[in-house]
Amino acid sequence: MNGFNAVKYIGELREAGIPEKQAEAHLRILHEVIESNLATKRDIEEVKRDIKELEQSTKRDIQELRSDLKRDIKELEQKTVLSIEELRNDLKRDIKELEQSTKRDIQELRSDLKRDIKELEQKMTIKLGALIVVTIGVIVALSNIKVI
Repeated sequence: MNGFNAVKYIGELREAGIPEKQAEAHLRILHEVIESNLATKRDIEEVKRDIKELEQSTKRDIQELRSDLKRDIKELEQKTVLSIEELRNDLKRDIKELEQSTKRDIQELRSDLKRDIKELEQKMTIKLGALIVVTIGVIVALSNIKVI
């Protein structure tokens, strides 16, 4: 028992009227309580050392975590850039395909319109020819009629 004066303790108990055997029993019990329940300087130093080790370990863990996070963020950034580039290329390809498809559709529409116009011209020519024949027939018929 560091810093505890056992002789003085027993002396004070005797002065208070406690017999010597009881005072010694008090001392033994007090000694057991102190030894089993109180921290010694060595215990405190061990706890301080453990705390310091834990602090250093925690700092190392934080630094490792920081490094891991930086690496993960960099990888994610690279993957994102690649994904954006792939998307950009896909969009360019899709736009080019749409442009080509639209050009083909326009060309087909032009061809269809030209064909329809030719057919319409032919029908108009036939109708106009028929109208001319009918008109000539009417003129001839009228010229053969004698008006009195």
